[in-house]
Amino acid sequence: MENNYKILDLYEQWGFDLVPVAKDSKIPIESGWTNKEHKLKSEWESWLNDGINFGCKTGKASNTTVVDVDTKEVAEDLKIILDKIKTLKQTTAKGMHLFFKWVPELPKTRLEEYKVDIENEGGQIILYPSTVNGVKRELEIDDIIEMPEELKKFLLDKLPVKPLKTFSEEIKEDIVNEDFNLGLVTEGNRNSSLLRIGGILRKNLNITQTDFALNVLNRTCCKPPLPLRELDNIVTSLNRYCGFDERELASKILQYLRIVEEANSRDIKEVLDLHGAEGKQRVEKAIKYLVKEGFLFKKGRVYLLIKKAEWKNKVVEEGKPIDFVMPYFNDSAVFRSSDMLIIGAKTGYGKTHLAMNIIKRLADQGKMVHYISLESGARFLTIAEQLGLVKPNGDTLFNWCVHFSPTSVELEENTVSIIDWILPDDYAMVDKIYKYFAEQLVKKGGILIVFAQLKQDGTFFSPNMIDLFPAFVTKFLYDDEHGENSHFQITKIREAKNRIKYNKILCKYDWDSKQLKTIEEIEKEKI
Repeated sequence: MENNYKILDLYEQWGFDLVPVAKDSKIPIESGWTNKEHKLKSEWESWLNDGINFGCKTGKASNTTVVDVDTKEVAEDLKIILDKIKTLKQTTAKGMHLFFKWVPELPKTRLEEYKVDIENEGGQIILYPSTVNGVKRELEIDDIIEMPEELKKFLLDKLPVKPLKTFSEEIKEDIVNEDFNLGLVTEGNRNSSLLRIGGILRKNLNITQTDFALNVLNRTCCKPPLPLRELDNIVTSLNRYCGFDERELASKILQYLRIVEEANSRDIKEVLDLHGAEGKQRVEKAIKYLVKEGFLFKKGRVYLLIKKAEWKNKVVEEGKPIDFVMPYFNDSAVFRSSDMLIIGAKTGYGKTHLAMNIIKRLADQGKMVHYISLESGARFLTIAEQLGLVKPNGDTLFNWCVHFSPTSVELEENTVSIIDWILPDDYAMVDKIYKYFAEQLVKKGGILIVFAQLKQDGTFFSPNMIDLFPAFVTKFLYDDEHGENSHFQITKIREAKNRIKYNKILCKYDWDSKQLKTIEEIEKEKI
């Protein structure tokens, strides 16, 4: 399959519950993975970006039972049955996986005589596009069917007789499978008991460690165990009792470090406008908390982010993905709150037309954009009217203003802002201008799109400075003298949606509608 991202739509449609697995391995990288749930496509996309493997839980979690045929030479009596079956199939280095809708009566076990594993409740299989020992899994797409009665009867008849186990073997198996319950906490006081124990744990453990410990206690000591949703609510509510009162400040510190990558406490204090002894105390308290929670580590006098693919934190929601489709670039990158995008174009290359096209696409999604023009005149209003961004009463579908100094612009909180366009008087000031915007985004959140002037040879003024702060940088270039055919040439992506960091997006301008569309969009419209 060519597009790894498209298969995620099918996994979502089938209701798969996936597991993050170490790269080129079968080993989950998450403790207590059998009791964690991962059904969000956005989360799976981040795994793709990080290049880790995918596991698919079998059994009730994904409503699927998998027959893992671990040999190319299938026994004749089984082969006769399998050859008649048409269902979702995955090829592996040694054989194949056949997917069926969940069959509760089948256990997770192995039929050694046939070299077949039945993967069911409590199990997982490595799933496309993962690789194991350098061999990539491949899918043959089909509907996942009910297991035919003939195959089910065959498997049930061949189940091995379980031998008696010694006490040591039982203990070892319980530890490995985590499948036992002591029944120490009954239904009447499960919530209050786990809340109290969680509060004690939270004093010295971070939220992830506390979550794991409570999951183990819930599963092994509560009769019956609390549903996972209720347990998650308990973990979240611990913050009321053992909370950290500077979460917002901690979140802003993380956002700033995502942009600059490293900083000392003095830099952080200045960026966040926290002065005096009280400001210093607040910053140090927030940094200490972030170090404890596993977000930062200290190297010399500076603090750096700990980058972990499996981060899922319930206390500080730093850098949340945007909740709308980013015009033109949504398939290329993951965009998060406080990200800055820079679009470079030469003089006369229609920067304002492009800005208005972006606004139209965002307005169609119900987003109110703040447009800031740094040049005199209101030519953008004419273009906006041509694109249907002006109501009959004269009101625009976006907010706008005119400024003449970039560093006098103050962004609104949690909005999409577009600055059109920046041509500094002094190019030694470029880094200061973009640093100013980066600090504004840390304080205000939202997304900022900045249009920048390119030289006639198609390069940025002060390119090293421009690449320092934004999450995404692209050039908008013409492919003919009239600008009917053009393209975006992406030069920087902080968080790509695929492994190609720099790619070209071909576009075509429609002179009648005044809209710029990608060639891919035009082809889809034809279909």
